[in-house]
Amino acid sequence: MQALIRPRLWFGIAYAMLGVVAFLSLMPDPPGAGVSDKLLHFTAYAGLSAGFSTLVRFHRQLLWVVVGLIAYGILIEFLQGLTGYRFMEALDVVANSAGVMTGLLVRLTPLPRWFRRLESRLFTV
Repeated sequence: MQALIRPRLWFGIAYAMLGVVAFLSLMPDPPGAGVSDKLLHFTAYAGLSAGFSTLVRFHRQLLWVVVGLIAYGILIEFLQGLTGYRFMEALDVVANSAGVMTGLLVRLTPLPRWFRRLESRLFTV
């Protein structure tokens, strides 16, 4: 798989998404009322995993994506428990982790190659 032309841009966006997830996870009254909390956790972490797994170039880097995102989910749950207005829930960690594993499936699709072709067309003259 070819290298990214603008890795700082794409990884910057991916890390910004981590910040959005942290902000939404730690705010007192997050949006999404009426939607299953576990579904929101699953979807958010599947999206993060899909994004990061599309950006990494080598299969061995996927291990770091998995470990990093699962650890991040655990950290966010721990921090929620410290807020006084949110709660730490083990089932949220399960939903986060299931989302991470599901997001890895993007790696088996043509999406990473398409993304690199699109990036090549956008940033080469």
